[in-house]
Amino acid sequence: MTELRIEKLTIPSSDPGMLSSLPPISEKLCLGDIENKFCLDEDDGLYINYGNVDCAYPYRYLDMYTRELKDKEYDSFVLENDFIKAVFMPDFGGKLWSLQDKTTGRELLFKNDVVRPCNLSVRNAWMSGGIEWNCGYKGHHAYTCSLISTAKTQLEDGTPVVRFYLYERIRCAVVQMDFFLPDGYRFLCCRMRITNPNSYVVPMYWWSNVAVEEKTGDRVVVPADMSYTAPNGYVEKINIPVFNGIDVTYPENNVIANDFFWTTYKDKRKYIYQADKDGYGLFQTSTSRLKGRKLFVWGNSQGGKKWQNFLTGDDKSGRYNEIQSGLANTQHECLPMPPHTVWEWLECYGSMQTDSAKIHNTWESARAETEAVLESIITEADVEKLLDDTRSMAKSPAKELVYQGEGWAALELMRRQLYGSDLMCNHLDFGKIGVEQQDWANLLKNGTIGEHSPEDVPLSYMRQAEWTALLENAVENKDKDNWYAYYLLGTTAIADGEYKKGNAYLERSVELQENVWSYYALAVSFEKCGDTAKSAQYMIKAHSMRKGDISLAKDVYRSLNGAKMYDSVIELFESDTDNVRENERCLLYYANALARTGKIEESENILYKDGKYLVVPDIRECELTITDLWIYICNQKGVEVNVPYDLDFRMTENKDEWLG
Repeated sequence: MTELRIEKLTIPSSDPGMLSSLPPISEKLCLGDIENKFCLDEDDGLYINYGNVDCAYPYRYLDMYTRELKDKEYDSFVLENDFIKAVFMPDFGGKLWSLQDKTTGRELLFKNDVVRPCNLSVRNAWMSGGIEWNCGYKGHHAYTCSLISTAKTQLEDGTPVVRFYLYERIRCAVVQMDFFLPDGYRFLCCRMRITNPNSYVVPMYWWSNVAVEEKTGDRVVVPADMSYTAPNGYVEKINIPVFNGIDVTYPENNVIANDFFWTTYKDKRKYIYQADKDGYGLFQTSTSRLKGRKLFVWGNSQGGKKWQNFLTGDDKSGRYNEIQSGLANTQHECLPMPPHTVWEWLECYGSMQTDSAKIHNTWESARAETEAVLESIITEADVEKLLDDTRSMAKSPAKELVYQGEGWAALELMRRQLYGSDLMCNHLDFGKIGVEQQDWANLLKNGTIGEHSPEDVPLSYMRQAEWTALLENAVENKDKDNWYAYYLLGTTAIADGEYKKGNAYLERSVELQENVWSYYALAVSFEKCGDTAKSAQYMIKAHSMRKGDISLAKDVYRSLNGAKMYDSVIELFESDTDNVRENERCLLYYANALARTGKIEESENILYKDGKYLVVPDIRECELTITDLWIYICNQKGVEVNVPYDLDFRMTENKDEWLG
């Protein structure tokens, strides 16, 4: 008998801290454009760079976390039958935390032992392990470390279903995920549904991201003979399984961190399977809409190993790779989703025992064995039928709303109701608006964003065109003398790359009321336009108005370092408040400025002090600030460059060796 229950789960966790005080406009996501150069065939038809997003705006960053671990209790949702136990975490965007094969007692996923956020998602905070469901635009999605709406419902035969759903604020689309485990099934069913409720096309992205422990002898099998990859910064197509003399279908063989987007056959069943040396492992299969399949490897370099350990407990290696499934062929593209459209598909995850001699043989043998065993577990036609048979459930209201997520969907529904627009997903309970939505509800109903003190941290932002139009109307009427309304319009324009327009709004904002927020946004705007002198002027002005704000200090020091204004960094830091001077990220920027001004020993003493290396919690994926600084110090001292493991975040240092 299948059971759905809520269980308390205690996990050692880092303090998530408060949200950033800043608008998320300065940091260009390193998940953006791939180089506009392709080695592809004319019929590949990829949407390379379509739908890319430069920044996380309107989502505020989650970047104030620490590294210290303390036990914390969470609510988990457990789906369990005689064969499978699946554990979901509403607090982490509905992440599948654990998937256990009860017949063997084995964990099928890489299950992280800790909650230790690091800087890898579109909002910064992200953690490895389990399965996450990324929707909207490229990257680990905005709710990877946030609670989303969670409900209980059931199939027609009474089989329990756990439902997660959210409103994605950049695409203005609704994401719904229904999970069920019928009695007697040996695999988890995941029914996905994306709704574009708008009258315009939106670029749409989806990748189901599965972390699997990487063990010696593991092989990843997919229905493909070629792969898209981009080791040189542009997309090319390679033959598999062997590339540059290496069988890349064995994760451990890969030297550098890399993505392999398998070019699955249009007329073949879609699946991906990771088998261990004994032929046992996790499979994923889906209905045909989910055509993309991917392998991500960290590589076997020192930096790749460091990254995996950095994401988990200090005493763990954290070794894993990712097998993924997506709407498009690669993660460098979105697909155009027509107006008033719903896209649905179904995914299945479970264990599979195959003949190891056949799996670890020729590529043709491995694929044939995988497909034969998979067909004996569930056929392609059966997966399609499951999708059809559960359509009524997916369009029906849940039996019980357990947790309400953020109130943005409720606010958007309010706007649509007021303006007579088409509603969105009437079967979903979006609850009520919260504190972050109050200003926007006031704008909707009363034509004003309201009065705000420049001393207060702005609570929320909006990027949606319909809301921008309401704000533009407000500054023509009730908010014509409201600094806050102009500030919000200015940051929105900058997020959209309209710098001249944004500057005009921000300059009007400070004319009406001098405020640190508009000065900061002006600094970012001028930095993006290449005017480092004006940017520095406004950064220093903003810093002087709000000392002690760590979010602001981190970005001021980042910007001034980028402009090579090292003396200014040193001067500001040495007169800053204690909390800023103790912050690891600020210390790193200070150390860099010291080194670049010849104070090598002082800089080195920050990176290595009392037998310990500096640990910066929010080092960004692909960021080498601390690694490059150590190399610079070694070169200045005239000693051999030997990057310590604790400071090595390089994932491609032996790239030339791999590429030949």
